Amino acid sequence: MTEKISVLIVTRNRSEMLVSCINSLAAQTQIPDEVIVVDNASTDNTKEIILSFKKELPIQYIREDQVGIPYARNTGIGVVHGSLILMLDDDCQADKFWIERMVDAHKKYKKAWVVQGRTFSLPKTRPYSLLVEFKRFISLRNYTKKKLPLIMKGFFQSYFKDEKEILTCDTKNLSIKTSYFKKYKLSFDEHFYRGSDADLGRQIVEKNGLIMFCPSVTVAHWERSTLAEFLEQRWHIGRTKARMLSKWKTPTMVNMDLLATLLAFFHFCKIFNQWRNSPIVMVLLLLDRLYYFNGYFFEKRFLKLGKAL
Repeated sequence: MTEKISVLIVTRNRSEMLVSCINSLAAQTQIPDEVIVVDNASTDNTKEIILSFKKELPIQYIREDQVGIPYARNTGIGVVHGSLILMLDDDCQADKFWIERMVDAHKKYKKAWVVQGRTFSLPKTRPYSLLVEFKRFISLRNYTKKKLPLIMKGFFQSYFKDEKEILTCDTKNLSIKTSYFKKYKLSFDEHFYRGSDADLGRQIVEKNGLIMFCPSVTVAHWERSTLAEFLEQRWHIGRTKARMLSKWKTPTMVNMDLLATLLAFFHFCKIFNQWRNSPIVMVLLLLDRLYYFNGYFFEKRFLKLGKAL
């Protein structure tokens, strides 16, 4: 039976990036059956941009005025018709084989609820991109179901080559079977301003669902372009961590301590020949941890105050 493919994108005031994102869908080797773009209360020309692709793609414009990514994603989920929902962020560009390889991965792993693809950072040589790429390696290692040694020979060279079961989701680049979404009443928790995709992954893990990481399914993601934007993002990641622990009580992974992270960073720079950029990336790494923990403890206090009230 041929799968019907729906692509779901959420966007807000990023019309220029959205053009590149949708263009990457129009260039696919397998065109989707529908593209649902949820406009989350944009005030720019987002609607006009989406509708301009009507001749190239089976695209549909949906507006959600309640600001918040989980609201917009749940609205999109409510209108899709596909048996497979592919999710892509508006600041991403999909490889031309993205849809084809997503479909093939679900054929290979018939019991998988979710196929999680591999994301690359753009622009490649900027310090923000290098740090996010490093943290992506560490995150994947920490969220792999089969635990691996902290530092192994060839870790960074080999770790994104193998398909493996993981314990989290990232909606920049994933697909989910609609049947599982409906059967188990999954949804994006609207209490999460950011990080509702990580919460969705936890929902799936709690129901013993299978999330497969398939690195051949690739997209490129434009990272934050200023220090302020980057640090704000890390602050929100810390908030998400606190809210996840408040909701689920126990983590699905164990964070590496600072010493282990620095050792891993040394290996990363050595293998990818990033010594020239290592001083500034090291400073960003320390700022990253500072803002992450600031956001984490802010959210803990916020949640505690909410319970007290």
